[in-house]
Amino acid sequence: MDFWYSTKRKFIDFVKKTNIIKRINYNKFVFYFLFGLKSHFGQFKININTKCLVLSQYPGAETKGLGGLIAQYPKNFEILCLTNGSTLLSHLDPIESASIKKQQFQEVMKMTRVKGHKIFDIDDKTLKNHYATFKKIDISEVDYIFVPNVYDNNIDTIALLKHFKQILKDKEHKQSLKIIMYESDFPLCTLDYFVNISSIIETKKKMLKIFYPEDKYPMLVDKVIGINAFRSIQHNCDYCETFMCFSVDEFCAISLI
Repeated sequence: MDFWYSTKRKFIDFVKKTNIIKRINYNKFVFYFLFGLKSHFGQFKININTKCLVLSQYPGAETKGLGGLIAQYPKNFEILCLTNGSTLLSHLDPIESASIKKQQFQEVMKMTRVKGHKIFDIDDKTLKNHYATFKKIDISEVDYIFVPNVYDNNIDTIALLKHFKQILKDKEHKQSLKIIMYESDFPLCTLDYFVNISSIIETKKKMLKIFYPEDKYPMLVDKVIGINAFRSIQHNCDYCETFMCFSVDEFCAISLI
């Protein structure tokens, strides 16, 4: 163990003992990871038998965060979108907005030929009231569960993560289960894995354009793809998606707002 790592470890132990994090209301999740205790950063790989479940807080979030990975390995993925997009098209009433966003979600899922997908009929900003629906999700045979960034500025993201933490406690799952956090609305503060999506980037653009047509969302697709380009700077590729990885215990220890 090098001197710098040892010093960081001792400093963090000191701060934990003094309880200063709680007193200054500073999220220990950020504190822990910004000090680099998780230092590996490798390429995320999926084999033929890997079972992946994606939980999305609104239709399109999953495509922004890992559309390239899904398009590369569609037969390994089941996508569950927990809200119906009832407020995403502000110029329409909630029923019309939800109808259009559901159609878009189904079109993208059909395009990528994922193993399974479902969009729940839960209105935006009400997910916190629907744990009874959420707890029906089967996680018993899943190897990786993808969830949105804990710091996404979205009330349904927080509800999703709180409900998910509860089913991790209540329901059977593999001991080896890993929780993968993806970027949809806000960037992750540090990274564990990347996926080279250069060969599939045109497919991801097509997926995004279904959710975000240029006439209604000028430059949005380019901006999302720009993040993928920026994330690739450290690697020998043109575009990549990036993730944080947690054990179940690590994830359950994360403080939520």
